Amino acid sequence: MLLQNLSHKLWKCSLINVSNLVKIRYLDYHNYSKKIEEVVNIQIQAEQQAAQDYLHLAVSFLHPSKSFLGAGGFFLNMYKEELDHMQKLIQYQLLRGGYPNICGLKSPYKNKNVNLLNAFKQSLYMEIEITKLLEQGIEIAEGVKDYHYAEFITSAFLSEQIKSIHEISNHVTRLTSLGNNQHAQYHYDWKLAKMYPYSNKI
Repeated sequence: MLLQNLSHKLWKCSLINVSNLVKIRYLDYHNYSKKIEEVVNIQIQAEQQAAQDYLHLAVSFLHPSKSFLGAGGFFLNMYKEELDHMQKLIQYQLLRGGYPNICGLKSPYKNKNVNLLNAFKQSLYMEIEITKLLEQGIEIAEGVKDYHYAEFITSAFLSEQIKSIHEISNHVTRLTSLGNNQHAQYHYDWKLAKMYPYSNKI
């Protein structure tokens, strides 16, 4: 019985060792360093956090007490984009043999009185920070000669980030010029609703 137990433990241990060995060889074969695996996981969490923050902004404006359906539709669209980015990064991590690390998130900053201008300023800040993080990842990838990851981020993310920053910057400029004119803000939201329609169909 003792021999059986010992044999079972050795067999289990050998399986773990083989599994670890296969993982090491797989990562080595694909030139996938621990540094890049960590970079991808940090980016996954950043995209996940941004998605949650955008969702919070969306529901804040979609609530009947505000009824800015255009802004709500815009931020809901941004929420879906960030989720799509997160999923791409998870798929990439798995493709390269890394382990996606799905972490807990910070609660979004709750401000029931958030206005259009401040919401778009927050969005602009978020997009700039995510872009910086992506660029840092490219620098690290080039440092360890992981050109595949550098190319993946450049082609799949950076162009989209630049377009988002440009679009949101334009909204910030226009909304700043409107000041506290509520009628103008509702008209601006009405135009947004045409570009980003929202349906409350269940």
